[in-house]
Amino acid sequence: MSPEDFMLLCGSANRAKSWSCEHCENWRSQKDREVCLTCYWAYPENHTQVAMKQLRRVDLLWQGTETQQYERLKADAAEAGMAIPEFVKEVLRKAIASLP
Repeated sequence: MSPEDFMLLCGSANRAKSWSCEHCENWRSQKDREVCLTCYWAYPENHTQVAMKQLRRVDLLWQGTETQQYERLKADAAEAGMAIPEFVKEVLRKAIASLP
């Protein structure tokens, strides 16, 4: 194994990965490496499942001046009576629908 085979994760992401793997049927019984290679936790930029569930995941971070955009999303979500993740999905749905 080389350093390129590893992914640095923050504490909360590492806990999320651990929980996903511990509850994954492949990890628990099958041990099929090919399944792991299609998981978000192996290749977040090109995954087809998360712990053998038909999920897609994106982790977004706002930093520096971008945090102003996050605060705007937060305020708009609250005004709409929605949690931020659902509000962001709705904004993305509308943006995708308007694409040619």
